[in-house]
Amino acid sequence: MIDIGKQTIEIDCPSCKRKVKATFKQAADEVKVTCNCGQVIQLEDKNGTCKKAINDVNKAFKDLEKTFKSLGR
Repeated sequence: MIDIGKQTIEIDCPSCKRKVKATFKQAADEVKVTCNCGQVIQLEDKNGTCKKAINDVNKAFKDLEKTFKSLGR
């Protein structure tokens, strides 16, 4: 099954403007990521929207998988 939380996103470093990769799960967990220039970036999940989106999308994938399995019977 696909886990959308493992998908990567790119964030612009506020210091050097390079792209910094993080996962949706890291954003939902509000972890700190470090750019190659040394800048530490604190990720934020305003109102828990990222965490909710991960759960909703993963549930949709799970439901779709169940539907495909039931079609094969």
